[in-house]
Amino acid sequence: MEQDNQFPLVTVITPAYNRASFLDETVNSILSQDYPNIEYIVLDDGSKDNTQEVMAKYRDRVIFESHPNMGETRTVNKGFGMAHGEIVCVVNSDDPLLSGAIRAGVEALQSNPDALVAYPDWNEIGPDSSLIRCMQLPDYDIESMLTTFNVGMGPGVFIRRSTIERFGVRDPQFNYVGDLEFWFRLALHGRLAHIPRALATHRMHPGAASVTDQGAKMADELVRMVQKIYSFDEIPPRVQRIRRHVLSNAHFVATFYCGDDRKARNRHLFWYFWYDPWKLVVTLFGAPYWMLHRALSRVKKKLMKPHGSM
Repeated sequence: MEQDNQFPLVTVITPAYNRASFLDETVNSILSQDYPNIEYIVLDDGSKDNTQEVMAKYRDRVIFESHPNMGETRTVNKGFGMAHGEIVCVVNSDDPLLSGAIRAGVEALQSNPDALVAYPDWNEIGPDSSLIRCMQLPDYDIESMLTTFNVGMGPGVFIRRSTIERFGVRDPQFNYVGDLEFWFRLALHGRLAHIPRALATHRMHPGAASVTDQGAKMADELVRMVQKIYSFDEIPPRVQRIRRHVLSNAHFVATFYCGDDRKARNRHLFWYFWYDPWKLVVTLFGAPYWMLHRALSRVKKKLMKPHGSM
């Protein structure tokens, strides 16, 4: 492991929890990269499967540690503290990197010296690693992220270690949206460089965190995350002016994570309308108008049918 200008040391951190069946593929996707200066840290977050047995054969090429379960956010933060690299990348245990990813990430940061991170497009894959679709991401900034909540950052993001030292690690108060809060916080403080090329993957399977972690707690965290972002003095005036609109949308998005918890969903719907009452007007009067319009259209079609038609 060396630090040099041409090939700065890149630390890859993989938090692992009961993903032994996918771990070989992910570890090999890092070790087979064409970049010559990599430090690889795999942290087992108290897995109950055979993660330790899988990792035994990589002990000479990977820094591996196991600890009692403490969640992804704290595990990733532990990795940040262990990292020696000038550039850091978090790769989940079931989401292998694509060929050439690390070299491309380093080149993107070298070409964009003002960027805090560089994030790529990525492929959504199935349990058998088959391609489902390619996610082509937009150029994100804090305003677009807050107004749309359509934030696909995560897989294959390359972070300057100086960024972590300056703006902090993932916030441990967020168990479900810790990574999302981290990206929003960084977007608030600087530029995010987009690499318009698929370099990473996100695997969809029944045990994936994005599938299993949905619930009222995750919904509440989403709203608290937005409230935290608005507590920073660095919020641009144009973004501050749309605060109620953003909070309204946050509560609306939160309703989709509530599952069968009707009480939680209704609570978020209340705040959705409270922060933007105009939406209540549209809902109360717009929906009946739309229903009436459809009914009249059906009547009109019947009246205009040719004679003898059924």
